[in-house]
Amino acid sequence: MAKQIKWIQVDAATQVSVNIAKPSEGAANPNLTDLVEQFDYGQWRYGTCADSVTINSASNDNNIFEISDADYIAEIKAKIEQYVREWKVSAYEQEKNLRNTQLSDYSDSVYASASGYKYNAATAFLSSATANAGLTTEATVRGISVTALANKIKTNHEAYITKDAQISGLRGLLYDRIASIGINSTSVATALASYVGIHTNETVTNVGLGITHEVGFYNPSGLEGRFKVEAGIIEE
Repeated sequence: MAKQIKWIQVDAATQVSVNIAKPSEGAANPNLTDLVEQFDYGQWRYGTCADSVTINSASNDNNIFEISDADYIAEIKAKIEQYVREWKVSAYEQEKNLRNTQLSDYSDSVYASASGYKYNAATAFLSSATANAGLTTEATVRGISVTALANKIKTNHEAYITKDAQISGLRGLLYDRIASIGINSTSVATALASYVGIHTNETVTNVGLGITHEVGFYNPSGLEGRFKVEAGIIEE
């Protein structure tokens, strides 16, 4: 058997809680028989120790407590909910950072062309060879053919749109997964399994190019790796 406990770290030398006195030898877990840390939440650590360990009022005064199944499950649930809140925010932060790196090479006009005439004019010309005045004027001033200009506009715009859609889709995938995270509170064991489960990884692979990345199934920090697989970006 084992006792379920929570604690605040102690001075490695004196074993006094760091919440009571500033440690002189550095913070460490208390010297308790068979202590196993399972997770942390704020300044508190949670886990088990040997059933033979005495947890009494003196231990409580040193910020070491034995806790019930219900309290343990509640703390696990609170920790999971903290991850959900943080990861939802992080998903959008990761998306923003990825856009900054992957879309920075495109000028604003590449995307803006979708809402104006340029992209439509370019695709219309490539389809019917009929150019409007704006497309003809830009090509003349630039010193290239209307066909060359139309192809540039079409290629750049569609590459931008594809990357934009890939980034949005992958962020949406992760956000939906994060929002679906739950907890099996049937027992401490199932609650801990839920906690471990949100930290699992998966391997994403672009079979055709042989690109593989191991990323968090829920953790949005792997968004860039997912994008590189999706977009077929081979790292040197």
